[in-house]
Order: sequence, then C-alpha cells, then structure tokens
Amino acid sequence: MYSKLRCFCICFLFASVCSASYATDKKQPENELQVLIDVSGSMKQNDPRNLRIPAIKLLVNLLPKGTKAGLWLFAEKTTKLVEMGTVNRQWRKKALSKIKKIHSRGLFTNIEDAIQHASKEWLKSTGQQNRSLILLTDGMVDVSKDIMQSAESRARIMSEQIPLLQQAGVKVQTIALSNEADADLLDKLAFDTQGWSETAQSADQLQKVFFRIFKQAVHQDSVPITGNTFSIDESIKEFSVLIFKESAGASQLIAPDKSNVTAETKQKNVSWLSEKNYDLVTIKKPKAGNWKILAKMDPENQVMIVTDLKFQIDAIPKHISLNEPVKVTGFFTDRQQLISREGFLNLIDIVVQIDGGEKRAIPAVIGKQGLFSKTLEGELKKGRHTLKIIADGKTFKREVAKTIDVKEGLVLMEKEVDLAGRTVTIKLIPDISVIDATMMAVEATISQVGRQAEMQVMEKKGGHWLLFVKAAGRGETKIINFSIMANTIQGIVISPNVAPIIIDDSLFEKERDKAQIDKPMNDDESGGKKVSIEKEKKNLDEEELDDAEADDPEEPTDWIKVSSIVAGVNVLLIAVGFFGFKFLKKQSADKQDKLLSRLD
Repeated sequence: MYSKLRCFCICFLFASVCSASYATDKKQPENELQVLIDVSGSMKQNDPRNLRIPAIKLLVNLLPKGTKAGLWLFAEKTTKLVEMGTVNRQWRKKALSKIKKIHSRGLFTNIEDAIQHASKEWLKSTGQQNRSLILLTDGMVDVSKDIMQSAESRARIMSEQIPLLQQAGVKVQTIALSNEADADLLDKLAFDTQGWSETAQSADQLQKVFFRIFKQAVHQDSVPITGNTFSIDESIKEFSVLIFKESAGASQLIAPDKSNVTAETKQKNVSWLSEKNYDLVTIKKPKAGNWKILAKMDPENQVMIVTDLKFQIDAIPKHISLNEPVKVTGFFTDRQQLISREGFLNLIDIVVQIDGGEKRAIPAVIGKQGLFSKTLEGELKKGRHTLKIIADGKTFKREVAKTIDVKEGLVLMEKEVDLAGRTVTIKLIPDISVIDATMMAVEATISQVGRQAEMQVMEKKGGHWLLFVKAAGRGETKIINFSIMANTIQGIVISPNVAPIIIDDSLFEKERDKAQIDKPMNDDESGGKKVSIEKEKKNLDEEELDDAEADDPEEPTDWIKVSSIVAGVNVLLIAVGFFGFKFLKKQSADKQDKLLSRLD
C-alpha cells in the first residue's frame, strides 16, 4: 500500500510541474503538404500556355523551410513528380527542375486514384501535424468510357475517402480550373474536411489562386502593408514580400536607409524571383525600419516574416452558418512561450478588419493568460469574407488574415446527448421556405478508425430527419457525415451542406459540464445527490479496503502513520509547487524583459 502511495505522490508532483510548464507553451503543428496536379488532355484548352508551371513554382518558393511536401501528376493514373520530403535548398532545387514535366497529355481524370496515392502514408496515423491536400483539376471524375464506372468512383470519394481523410486530420484545399469542373464534389471535399475551395476562371488567375490556397494550408507570420510601406522590427530575421503585377515590369524596394533593392541587386542576403505576373523578394537579416514598395499595389500583396515574436490566432471555422457568432482570440509568443506580462501587453493595440472595412478594437483580457478576445455577432453576411487581425505594438506590427465562408443554413441540425446511455440523437430540419421537404433524402456515413464506414438512411418523422448514434468506446471517435439530395420549391435539384459531427469523449464532457451549470439544484435534489454520493463513497471505501486486505492480508493498516505520511507529502507538494511556480514565473519574466529591451 505504501508503494502505491509513493507512486501516486510522484505522479502527482510530476503532473503539477508539467502542467505549469505546458500553460506557457503554445506550439504550432508541423506542416505537411501534398499537391495533386491534373494533367488530363482537357488542360490543352483550359491552360494552353501551361501556366500551372509558374503557379506551382510560386508555391514551391513560398513553402517555409521544414515543411514536408510532395508533388503528384494525375490523369488516368497517378505518378509521383517530387517525392515527399522536408523543404530545404536541395528539395526546392529538385522540385523546380521537375515541375517542367507538367503536361496535358492524359486520357482521363481519376481523382479517386490521385487522392488514394497522395494520402496513403497519412492514413496510417492520425498525428498532430497540419496536413493539407491541394487538388487542382479542370474536370469531372472520369475513369473510363463507361459513365457508370465514373459515377461509382465519385460516390466512393464521398462515402469512403472523405471519412478516411477526416480521421487522418487531412484538410483538402481544392482549385477548380474552368466551370466544367465538378464544383459540388470539390466543395464537399473542402467543406467536410475543413479545407477551402477556389475557382480560377482562367489560367491567368492561377498564381493568385494558388497563393490564397497556400495561405489556407500553411500558416505564415506576416506584417501589414499600409499604402505601399511596411515595418520591419529587430526581432525579424527574414522577410519575403510577394508583389503581384499586371504585366511584366520592374518593381523595387526602398530600404530604411533609402537604398534601392531591385532584381539586379547583387547581395548574398537578397533573393529575387521575377515572373511575368509576380515578384517574390526574400531578404535575410533585413534592416529594421520602414520599407517601401515601388510598384502598382495589389490588395493581395503580402509580407511574410521569420521571427521568434509571433502573433497567433486560435482556430476559426472556415465555414459557418448565417448569424453564427465568430470568436476571435489572439495571443503572443516569444520562442514558443506564451507572453502574459502586463508591461508588454499594455503597449499593444489590436483591431479586426472585415473585408477592408471599419476596424474594430479587440480588448485585452490580460487576467486570462494574456489573451485578446472579441466575438463577432451578426456582422458577417452570406458569402466569403476576409478578416484581418492587426496588432500594433508601437515598435513592431503583426497581421493575421483569416477567410470565412458564410452559408445560408438551408438545413438546421440539432443534437441531443444522452449522458447515461452515451448516445446522440441527431435531428435535421430543412428550411421549408426554400426546400420541398417531400423531395428530400438524407444519408449518413458513420466512420471510425479501423472499421468499415457504415451507411444509414436517416428516418423521416414529421418535418425532420432523425439518426440515433451510440458513442464509440472511451478514447475513440466517430465521425458522422451527411449527404443530402433535395429539390427547392421551384423544382431545382440541390445538395445542401451540413457540417460533419464528431462524437468523442469531449462531447459528453461538455454536455455534462453544461448540465451542471444550467440545472438548478433544489433541496430534494441536493439531499438525494448527497445520499447517492455518500453511498458511492462508502462502496468505494469498502472496495479499497478489500483490495488492501487482498494485497497484504497479514499486516493491519496503521492509519495514524498513513495520515502522517499524507500530511507530510501535502506539505512537500505545496512547497515544491510554490517554489516551482516562482521559478517558472521568474524565468518567463526574464525572457519577456529581454524581449521588451530588444523592441524598445
């Protein structure tokens, strides 16, 4: 028994110290990227000048060092263009030489095969990486001359591949090149995996579209551009400025010391990639101060930076329903350590800007671990929006841009959680002012790691559709996806999107916490609960006593000795916790003092 007590004390002490350290540590997941490029014959019409090459070239040059990336070509079959590897000088050089092989000679458009090949390694583990699959295509699923085989392949993507991608944490970012692409499929791939979809009306738009998709797939620290100037502070080790141009022409940068930086500048710390439609300039160890861009300004120009002083935003859903509130929470880190020092945070002004409009201040909640928070309610209309969160620290500036797609909720989802039975009842309710409920069918796909996906046709009851789902075992997850076919009251066929539902332990924990907060407790309930707790405690005490007797039947328990040990351990834990906390706090304060001195 004493060995169990010692083990418990050691584990408790270890957990206490680790939790204190974890509270100040905010790490970003590693980036992993696979790019699928359509090389079917239809590209001869939709991309006659093969502008896929400069677009992929831009992507390759934008990828941060340390990212894991791979490139694939697909048509009737899928071939590896550049093997998955860590982005460095050698990988980049190899990729830039290989992308010249992008062609338009394929016979079919086998998207299913392409996804299968690119995601094969990812499906072996869930992991904590930031995984994105970028899919560029100009057509429909087309695997043979038999139209039924193509239809079956498309159905497998939706019913089998999407759940597997979700389980592996893969976000699908799709690019449709032409209006002939299967927009419904590409939108669903993006929507169900929390990815993003874009449409390029012509190949000339590919560079900008790829850049927008890149920003969805890979987080980049950046600074705002005001007019045609941007500010670089002492903490920035490197910056890359992307300048989009309407036609081939020269652009320049003016450094803080008034010197010019051009494509002809011969300096070891300057790299200048000049293409017809864009310039990408990278400068290592840049001079601190205000830099100026001499070129016709494009709203999509951006300055990306490498720095230890990061401004980060908690995840914001990419797809929301109309009138759904959006919470924006930001924080700062220095060398991956959360900054909570009031002396630093009080110097910072943060605003959020929607689609370039009015700026709204985000107040600091310094008492809660140095977080800045604001909730946007009823401010986002139907359609796509860009949120820019801009931080001004007087001696430095940072910017984070987020895009959100606001959809009209044609089908409302409600869920009821049964804590005792660990079941969830899902109810889908169509908007009958838009949808003809008599012409609507709903199929749910229930998937779980290591098991074959289960399809269920949802039962219609009255004006809604019901599904009962039993939770998986403790520590396991089920994902529910919905496929809806319906007619509008005008007779137009539509497929409304409903966000997937994740059923895991956290769902029941949240519901339990909510029930405890919401439900008032009267005297009878309190008394009943007290009796129940006392009874449960008594049973547990008896079980523990039985276990103790079974482990050591000959030696009676010396409860006075045990009490002394417990008291001593408690004193030790309090002392260690107090001095450990003081040490961690002092260490964090010293780091932040150094940071403040660098920025002054």
